[in-house]
Amino acid sequence: MIDSFVLPRGIYTPIPTYFKKDYSLDLETQVEHAKFLHNAGINGLVVAGSMGESTHLTRDERLSLFRTLREAVPDPNFKIIAGAPSGPVEEIREEMRLAKEAGADFSIILVPGYFGPNLISQEGIIEYFELVSKDSPLPIIIYNYPGNCNGVDIKPETFESLGKLPAIVAVKLTHFNLATYTLLGQNTDLIETYNFRPFTGLGQVLIPSLSVGVFGAIDGLSGMFPKSMLKILELYDAGELQKAQKIQYLVTKVDEMVTALNVVGVKYSLNKLYGYGETLTGRPPLSKPANLEVWKKYEIEFNELAKLEKSL
Repeated sequence: MIDSFVLPRGIYTPIPTYFKKDYSLDLETQVEHAKFLHNAGINGLVVAGSMGESTHLTRDERLSLFRTLREAVPDPNFKIIAGAPSGPVEEIREEMRLAKEAGADFSIILVPGYFGPNLISQEGIIEYFELVSKDSPLPIIIYNYPGNCNGVDIKPETFESLGKLPAIVAVKLTHFNLATYTLLGQNTDLIETYNFRPFTGLGQVLIPSLSVGVFGAIDGLSGMFPKSMLKILELYDAGELQKAQKIQYLVTKVDEMVTALNVVGVKYSLNKLYGYGETLTGRPPLSKPANLEVWKKYEIEFNELAKLEKSL
């Protein structure tokens, strides 16, 4: 397996897409945030994914983001993971081709869930990814997010087939089913023979995920607190579990805010911490600011984590 088709262990950040007051792309802030994360040691970015409002962007805008960030941070070890909205096979394949030309290193693809789990079979999911990944120009990360895919979930046994497809290199697991984490993290055949790697999409469970063999996290909180997330990984690897657990507690509490408020909560928090962004909302219909009453429930832990972040 060539190195470009292996997603390295680490922490990856799904970044929000920044907009100006007229809802045009704010590429200056986008670059500033990306450089900040690169300097902090983050392993790469998910660009124009669900956190990045992929469905609210045109294809040209997505390509502009990939190109701009790759040019701003040319480090080949800093991976650009291209998001795309769900769509038909040929549209996704064309999107990946163009994303590669724009500088992306990987593509992350949601499980199509429009028809729900009563109609979408596990066999159908396998066939979809067989077609999408055939002669793929980019290595593919499957995005298994039942909460965003109408309840469609990929079963562990289905990954026995998906993980052996040449272009399928990883999965982002955005759910709390630790049984799936364990069955994939301990599947030495998929990991060692096929270089297939599971990652959690939830920083709330980073330590439990690492303990069963998961390779890291692709989590939005790392966009705000990159050094804290990386520190958990460092301490875990060093066997300093008590120190790691203390940070994990704060990360888990604040990540609950991200779960509750999602993109607008992240944008509000990034602006509060670092001044990023002219606007604190997404594009319509995601144009209502974060509910500050909800945000304030996590303010004590948020401030503690901010203090820790500055100290690292």
